[in-house]
Amino acid sequence: MRQPEALNAVDELRFFLDFAVPLCGADIAHKLRQWGHSREQAKNWLRGEAERAGGSLGENGDVLQFSDGRPRSGRAQKRVVRTASELARGVAAAALLAQLEGKSGVEAFGGFYGLTARPPRPTACVLGGDDGAGEVVARDSSPVRKPAA
Repeated sequence: MRQPEALNAVDELRFFLDFAVPLCGADIAHKLRQWGHSREQAKNWLRGEAERAGGSLGENGDVLQFSDGRPRSGRAQKRVVRTASELARGVAAAALLAQLEGKSGVEAFGGFYGLTARPPRPTACVLGGDDGAGEVVARDSSPVRKPAA
């Protein structure tokens, strides 16, 4: 059986970002909540993270785009890893900043990062209770009491 063809550099970058950006976004959001920043402080910090990532991409983006597929080691490997990591954090910061500004997210490198266009609705069923009131049970949340009609 033949091995599948290796992805080109752009497809590999998209694949990496699809995996890394949500993780970085969750990490950044958690840290912002921990730090207790005000909305304006959070926006300024996120803007700085996104700008820092843009600077890193401008300075080192060639290592991501023009790879010959050979394994890297030492300083060259660290440069690739650092640039990819900073890029993922920057895209995540930009997506969170967009959400704070009332937008759904950002588009980068052909992928959308942020809130989905339509949030998924939990599937729920109504169970009858002994007192005549129904109980709504959502699959992805704890049971909540439905008010009596």
